[in-house]
Amino acid sequence: MPSQLSFLISALLAATLSLSEGKSIATSLESGDTSGDELQATNSNPVVGLAGLLQADVDKLQQEFLAQFSEIENGVNYDIASPINSTADGCFKANFNKFRCLKRIYTGLHQFEEQMLYVKKEFQSLLVDGVIYRTRNLQKTVRDMQQKHKSSDTVPENVLPTGSPWVKKTVVNAILRSYNQFLIHAHRALRYMSK
Repeated sequence: MPSQLSFLISALLAATLSLSEGKSIATSLESGDTSGDELQATNSNPVVGLAGLLQADVDKLQQEFLAQFSEIENGVNYDIASPINSTADGCFKANFNKFRCLKRIYTGLHQFEEQMLYVKKEFQSLLVDGVIYRTRNLQKTVRDMQQKHKSSDTVPENVLPTGSPWVKKTVVNAILRSYNQFLIHAHRALRYMSK
């Protein structure tokens, strides 16, 4: 009996290694960016799932953009400040504040919705309309989540530079990069709220 058990364990280990292409199981799971806790939170809370899908779409859009304009990645970067960038925002575990974080996420989604219209004008992709649509849906959902805390949300107006095609493409890259980082933080915060 012990020899059959050791044979079964060996076969299971070999199958696992072949499925993970020789990587450790932990590495294979990390490459999917989904842990058991994250998967459970995504399935149980639609806003977390929507934020995750939106982040994945923005990441794909950025990769598509860089595939077409690879010289932009190595060029001078225009910098767009992300709406979530410090513990004072209330979206990080160290100083978490649900109301302040939801307000910051809502404001950021509004800011990036406007910036995605700039991206749509400068970069034709089938993903852009889907990103704008999901951004609006997530923004509406976050607004509904913060409905009990009525507050005036002031959204800073972003004036994006115009000029040469190079400048416009650099700005598009900066928008996509910043939006992706914002959504990573927002997704993490929404997942934390859903626990």
